[in-house]
Amino acid sequence: MKIPHRILMGTDFSDYAKEALDYAVLLAKHFGAELYLLHVFKEPIYIPRGVKITEPEFSDWIRSLREGEQKSLEALAGEVRRNGVVVHPMLKDGAAFREIPNAVKEVSADLIVLGTHGRTGLDRFMMGSVAERVARRVPCPILLVKPKALAEKDQEQP
Repeated sequence: MKIPHRILMGTDFSDYAKEALDYAVLLAKHFGAELYLLHVFKEPIYIPRGVKITEPEFSDWIRSLREGEQKSLEALAGEVRRNGVVVHPMLKDGAAFREIPNAVKEVSADLIVLGTHGRTGLDRFMMGSVAERVARRVPCPILLVKPKALAEKDQEQP
């Protein structure tokens, strides 16, 4: 087993990702690893019906959304730094299942930490599993963090 020196944490800023970030920070501190905090920005493809928007307005809106997510990423990185971890925020454009493996190669990550939404059945079939698709494309281990609420729910079921 290789001790991780570079941990890649994928975040979508959800509560699921925040739980996973706790593990990523804990591991980075324990091993003295650097943490690469990755957010993948995907342009929205839906414009509400009846809304008229020109190309320049749409481009400005997309730019504004992306800048907002960059600020959120920087703020999250600041929180991690306050915990004594060396962190490198990364914002990529595209689909998470493609960009996470690209980032793994780019930074030579030894470990990936991802939160899981815990989708099953039809939801998983329709939405797909980013973690599952990433796992097929990367050479390093992945730690999937199941949300506490889902873990508790699973324990209640016989």
